[in-house]
Amino acid sequence: MRLFFTKYKGFHILFWLADLIFWSVFSYRSYDASLPSAFASTGIWLFFQATLVYSIIYWLLPRYFYQKKYGRFMAVAILLLVASAFLIAWIEIYFIGSDKLKTSANLLYFSLFIGMTNFYTSFVFIAAKLIKNKIVSDRHHHAVEKERTENELRFLKSQMNPHFLFNAINSIYVLIRKDQEMAASTLATFADMLRYQLYECNTPNIPVEREIYYLNNYVQLEQLRKGKSLQLDYQVGAEVRNFSIAPLLLLPFVENAYKYVSTYTNKENSIRLHLHYQNNIFTLEIDNTTEATIPREDDKRGGIGLENVKRRLELIYKGNYDLRITPAATHYGVLLSINIL
Repeated sequence: MRLFFTKYKGFHILFWLADLIFWSVFSYRSYDASLPSAFASTGIWLFFQATLVYSIIYWLLPRYFYQKKYGRFMAVAILLLVASAFLIAWIEIYFIGSDKLKTSANLLYFSLFIGMTNFYTSFVFIAAKLIKNKIVSDRHHHAVEKERTENELRFLKSQMNPHFLFNAINSIYVLIRKDQEMAASTLATFADMLRYQLYECNTPNIPVEREIYYLNNYVQLEQLRKGKSLQLDYQVGAEVRNFSIAPLLLLPFVENAYKYVSTYTNKENSIRLHLHYQNNIFTLEIDNTTEATIPREDDKRGGIGLENVKRRLELIYKGNYDLRITPAATHYGVLLSINIL
């Protein structure tokens, strides 16, 4: 009973009860009617008025208005409004009123008065019902959109992991053949990176210090694989701390640089990786040398990794980030700026 009262019709019951008391007392004091007669007259009126209101909001609205059959909705609503007004007026005059009131003129006048009152009451209830439905619909849409976004983000992160695993395992494989002790140390680092991905990246945001620590491990692993053939300029500003970012957001860009860095034997092969934070703007800047034979205009380098991170940026930082990718003849540049709110 309490659930019914609080969750469903409690406010309706209170409204009609207050309406009954107010108009009964008003009729009793204004028209010299007896209190039982005032309550009976008001009660009959409100009973048929409530029947009209709920017929409209629970029958006509779903059947016609929500189906965009506005003409039928208006026609049936007006018909119900007129019929209820004449019925209430007829009962009030011929069963409750005195003999002096039993005239056609009084019936027409009283019906018009009741019809106007019922119209205003119905309008209020219809407006309240439409507003409530709009709020419920918006909340449902927001919940569905939030769930869809979260599912998409989880899917995007899961797609990035195989790419990382492939590169890392390949690097360790190369090290096993060169230096087993170094391979064992690298394997421990790799295990720490997996732990980070599996257990720490399940939250929307993570301290940037942890993301940089993860990035340091990845860069260290890749440098061991590349050896002296690659010059690395890796700088993390001292100010890059004490804020949070989405996890695994930086790795795809770094992966892409290592994957497509040039492999010249007679020229410099380099990667420049700088991270800065100033005035709430976090900046990732990457530039790597690349082979001149790679197409530039419709460069699809990075595959799923870059496409996923672009989608994640749009979902998480929409309107608060700027991503500029600059392909050139012998260099490939990435500049990512995120406004940390």
